[in-house]
Amino acid sequence: MTEGSSERCHLTVDEAIEVAADLNEFVVAFDQIFSRITFGGASSELLTSYMIERNVRQRLASARSSIFDALERVIGQEVSDRIAEQGYRHFD
Repeated sequence: MTEGSSERCHLTVDEAIEVAADLNEFVVAFDQIFSRITFGGASSELLTSYMIERNVRQRLASARSSIFDALERVIGQEVSDRIAEQGYRHFD
């Protein structure tokens, strides 16, 4: 597969809706939380609280799984694994 390939991968509509809704929530919430921390004097506890209360870690893991499953069906497991390994790792 080359960069700019027009090949498509597919999610079910239900998967796409769930991923889109979660990502939208996270972008909006993170923007609001970081603004409050930066300009409103809120502490970083606000972010921690949101992450725990809204189960963000598990929801992001689910979104990642949906995307990688769809990609793997098109590009194969080896390429999918390479993409996953390219990500930033905070503690590496």
